[in-house]
Amino acid sequence: MQEVVIIGAARTPFGLYKGSIADLRSQDLAASSMKEAVIRAGIDSSQLDTSIFSESIQTSLPANVGRHGWLLAGLDENPAGYTLNALCAGALETMISGFSKIVAGEYQSILAGGVETNSQAPYYIEHPRYNFGPHNFCFHDQRVEIETNAQPVEIYGSQSAADIADFIARNYGLRRALLDEYALDSKSRAVEAVKNGLMKDAMVALTKKVKKKEVIVDMDQGPVTASIEELMALPSINQDGTATPGNTAPLADGSASVILASADKAKEWGASLMASMAGFAITAGNPKLIERTTIKSIEKALKFANLTLKDVNFIDIHEPSAAYALAVAEQLGPDAAGKINVNGSSLAFGHAGAATGGAMVVNMIYRLQQMGATTGLINVGALGGQSFTIIIKR
Repeated sequence: MQEVVIIGAARTPFGLYKGSIADLRSQDLAASSMKEAVIRAGIDSSQLDTSIFSESIQTSLPANVGRHGWLLAGLDENPAGYTLNALCAGALETMISGFSKIVAGEYQSILAGGVETNSQAPYYIEHPRYNFGPHNFCFHDQRVEIETNAQPVEIYGSQSAADIADFIARNYGLRRALLDEYALDSKSRAVEAVKNGLMKDAMVALTKKVKKKEVIVDMDQGPVTASIEELMALPSINQDGTATPGNTAPLADGSASVILASADKAKEWGASLMASMAGFAITAGNPKLIERTTIKSIEKALKFANLTLKDVNFIDIHEPSAAYALAVAEQLGPDAAGKINVNGSSLAFGHAGAATGGAMVVNMIYRLQQMGATTGLINVGALGGQSFTIIIKR
């Protein structure tokens, strides 16, 4: 089987909802990480076959940010580009799709990644061009509805991230105090990682205009110091629930890109090899039981790569909630102990939809280099009941 390698990788800083990069469009954020990934790969953009990008909420106009962002970055206009949507796991899906196309010999080199601007998610009204009146003069928030309607409500009901977090907590007997303690630990690890500059190499700084002045954003906005008292003082999102704004992931904006290539093509170009894709898995199941689907995804990816958890140095999982993270850790068992989210995750950095998994992959690539480690596993459990896993090797 053709080996697939990563020769360039970059992500933008993550800004929280209506925060540090809220005024940048999806195509602006996508263009920034795309251009930087190509630069770091040391190749001409015309040498790439295509761009595959993901966005959960289509806020860029036109909607095909895989092409739009590419052109906005000033990259060669000849390679094609298209956009996929697998919600939270969008960036991982683009990498898996790129991997498959290269292995099949369809393409030799692909830019893959994801972007999200939750801050610019539009509101809409239903069918004004057909029958407009007081009966439908109601604004719907796409940012909310993409979450609550990620699965057919006729079958599973309307499920928000907080609803699922509460459901998991009840199933596993997770008390509010334990959830807040986990959230505090995750946030503290992230704060320490940022303080030590561990994410710096992974990022490309963003430049934006504020009152005619240029402002540079070169740090994640999310990780902040909290106390257990502050977390426990927060009200629950649902009545009688345990999910709170402190132990569920805040929304964020950001983008991430990687350059995938066949090993033969990378050798031909003389490109530096950052990592290789050793395995992947996509699994699905009941949207309310996403933690179980995640375990299936991780096990399937390990089998694909002919590895066990003992062979993996770091495990980064998306943290939509502390309840989900604790349930997954419990099921992974002792072989995963001390390896999960060592630098924090979504509870601290925020959840930037389709960009979340992409940023996790870029972070992992640079962490493996910094630590002299060999193997990293990245997983994103997505709304709608799907879970995506990628395993990379330095």
